[in-house]
Amino acid sequence: MEAYYHLLFVVALILLALGIFFALLRAIKGPRISDRIMGINLSGTMAIACLAILSIDLKESWLLDVSLIYGMISFLAVVVLAQIHIAGEGKEKDPDD
Repeated sequence: MEAYYHLLFVVALILLALGIFFALLRAIKGPRISDRIMGINLSGTMAIACLAILSIDLKESWLLDVSLIYGMISFLAVVVLAQIHIAGEGKEKDPDD
């Protein structure tokens, strides 16, 4: 039974890695800054899920602590990026002028 769980965890990690790739692709391509912020946030969330799955699969509880700390840092990064975006929104020049 444990072999089935291991296979399930590996498949979940592969799917999450694929999701992280596409989220980072969205963060790079854009086209809007909000798409980039959402891509970064989504890739951070999926990385937290990967750490949680690895913690269960490897039976290492310290990985859950790492995922919690990473979650707080990821949340703080998204808040800072959103704040920079909101502050810079009023300073943009209209390209038609």
